[in-house]
Amino acid sequence: MWPFTKKTKSPAPEDVSRGGMTARYDAQLEQWAFECDSIEFNLSGIPFNEMAFDWAKEASATIRVLNSEIQSRVMESLEDWPCDKTTAEILCVDLDEYGQSKTMDVAFVGDESWGDFGVNVIITNGRIVEAYGGD
Repeated sequence: MWPFTKKTKSPAPEDVSRGGMTARYDAQLEQWAFECDSIEFNLSGIPFNEMAFDWAKEASATIRVLNSEIQSRVMESLEDWPCDKTTAEILCVDLDEYGQSKTMDVAFVGDESWGDFGVNVIITNGRIVEAYGGD
C-alpha cells in the first residue's frame, strides 16, 4: 500500500565450516558465532571472514596461557560486587578487532547472583591491557 512498502528480509548467510568448526550467523545480534576449544567466539560482518577460525585457535591458546592472570583480573573487577565469584565463566570472546590489532574481548558472566553484571578482559598481542566490570 503506497506510500508504505513491505520490507523484505534478506536470507541469513549460510553457515561456514572449516576444521571441525561451524560459524552460524545470528541475524538478531548481527554477528557470527562458533566454538573453538569449548569457547564461544563472535565476529561481526558479512561475509564471514574465515581467518576467524585461525584467530580463534590463537586466541584460545592465549587464554589458556594467561588463565591465572585473567582469573585474577576478573576477581579484582568483582571485588566490591556481592556475588558468587566462584561461578565466573567465559561467556564469549569477541574477535572484531583481532584481525587488525590482535585484540580480543573476553566476556565473563556468573550465576544469578551476578544479576546483569559482567566482566570484560581485553587482551592485545597476548597481554592483558584492561579489565573492567559493569552492568
